[in-house]
Amino acid sequence: MKRRGQAKDSDDTAGVCTSSSSDCNDEVPAAPPVASKSPNSDLFLRTIFTFVMAITFLVTQYVGQTLGIVLVVTCQVLMFGEIMKINRKRALENELPGFHTLPWYMFTVCNGFTIVQALRMPLIRTWPFLDDWLKHTSFIAFCLYMAGFMAFVLSLKPIKLLDTIGSKLKRKPSAPQKQPKQKFFRYQFNQFGWLHMGLLAFSVMSSFFFSTMLEGMIWFTVPISCVVHNDSWAFACGRLFGKVPLIPTLSPKKTWEGFLGAWFFTTLWALWFSDFLAKQKRFICPKMHFLTPIDCEVSPTFIQQAYDVPEMLVWLIGEQIWLRPVQLHSIAFAAFASLGAPFGGFFASGLKRAFNLKDFGDLIPGHGGMIDRMDCQILMALFVYVYVSNFVTEHGGVCAASSTYSSFSYCLTRMPQAQQVALYNSLGEQLRESGVQIINGIAVE
Repeated sequence: MKRRGQAKDSDDTAGVCTSSSSDCNDEVPAAPPVASKSPNSDLFLRTIFTFVMAITFLVTQYVGQTLGIVLVVTCQVLMFGEIMKINRKRALENELPGFHTLPWYMFTVCNGFTIVQALRMPLIRTWPFLDDWLKHTSFIAFCLYMAGFMAFVLSLKPIKLLDTIGSKLKRKPSAPQKQPKQKFFRYQFNQFGWLHMGLLAFSVMSSFFFSTMLEGMIWFTVPISCVVHNDSWAFACGRLFGKVPLIPTLSPKKTWEGFLGAWFFTTLWALWFSDFLAKQKRFICPKMHFLTPIDCEVSPTFIQQAYDVPEMLVWLIGEQIWLRPVQLHSIAFAAFASLGAPFGGFFASGLKRAFNLKDFGDLIPGHGGMIDRMDCQILMALFVYVYVSNFVTEHGGVCAASSTYSSFSYCLTRMPQAQQVALYNSLGEQLRESGVQIINGIAVE
C-alpha cells in the first residue's frame, strides 16, 4: 500500500523525464535556454521610444491647440480603458448583460461635460448659435448621469437566477436557510467605485489640460516636457549614480541620486525651452477662435527683462541677468515636475503592487501602458492650472467663469489700459449699430 505522500510525489513527477528514469529518450531535444533581457537593451529601447514620443508630442503641439485637444482626449480614453481592465472579471460580467458598457457611458458623459465647459468660449466665438445650447450643458450632463446611475441601480443582481432556483429545489426541508452570497452585488459596487476613481483621475483632473492650453500652448507644452525630461533624467542618473533608495517600499529602483539629478537637468531644460517657445506667437497666444489664425499682442510675460542678481552670486553671473518672466515660471514647473509630480508615479506604483502588475499595459515598448506615462502628468495638469490662474493670468481665474456684473467689472479693472480702450471702442460701435445713443461718453437707451 502506498502512502498518501508517496502517491502525491508520483503524481507530481508523472510524465517528467529524469536522468534515472528508463522512459527518457535521448533523442528528445532539450528545451532552449531562455535568454535574459540585458539592462542595456532595456535602456536603449526606453530611450528610443522616449525620443519618438517627444518628437510626436512636439510636432502635435506645433500644429496648435486643436490637435493638442485631440491628443489629450486620446490619452484620456486609453487611460480609462487601462484602469477599468485592472479590476474587471469577465466571468461575472458575462452574467450581467450590458454592465461592461456602463463605465464607458459614464465616462463619455463626464468627459463630454468637462471638455465643453473648458472650450465653451472659443466654441461660442466660432459658432455663435451654440450659445443657446451650451447654457444648459450642466443640466443635460446631470440628466445623463442620473440615467446612468439609475441604470446601475436597476442592474444590481445578487446571484444568478438559476442558482437561486436550484438551491431552493435541492434544499432539504430540515436544512437551515442560508443567506445567498452577494457576489454580484459586491462586484458591481466595487466597479462603481472604481469607475468614479477613473472619472476623477482621467476625466476631471486631466481636463485641466484644456484650460491651460487655451491660455497659450506654452503653458501646456513646457510643463508636459518637464515631466517627460524629469522621468528620463531620473532613469539615467539613477542607473549611472544611484545608490540610496528613495522609497523602497513603492519603487525600489528610484534613488535619491536620480531624484536630485533629474531636478537639476529638468530646470536647465525648462529655462531653455520656455525661452525658445516664447519667441513664437503660435505658442504664446491664447486660443480665441477655432477657425482663424492665432495672433495676439505679445504679453510682457514673454518679453525679456533685467533682473538684479543677489550679491552672493554677482561674482558668478554679474549684477544683472536678462530673463523672460515665463522662464521664472518655468522654474516652478520644473520644481513641481521633479518634487511633486513623481508622487503620482509612486501612487501608480503602489496601485500596481496592490494588483500584482508590472505595467498598466503594453502599448508603448519599454514604457508600459498609457497610465505608466501619464501618471505624473495628471498631477502636473492640476498644478499648472492652479499656478497659472494665481500667478500668471491677471484676473486670477475669476474672469474665465464670470457671469455677474460685479465679477466682470473686477476683470475690466484688472485689464491693461490699452485693452480697456479697445474694448470701450468696440462696445461703443456695437451700441451705436443697435440704435443706442452715446452722449458725452454715456450710453442712453
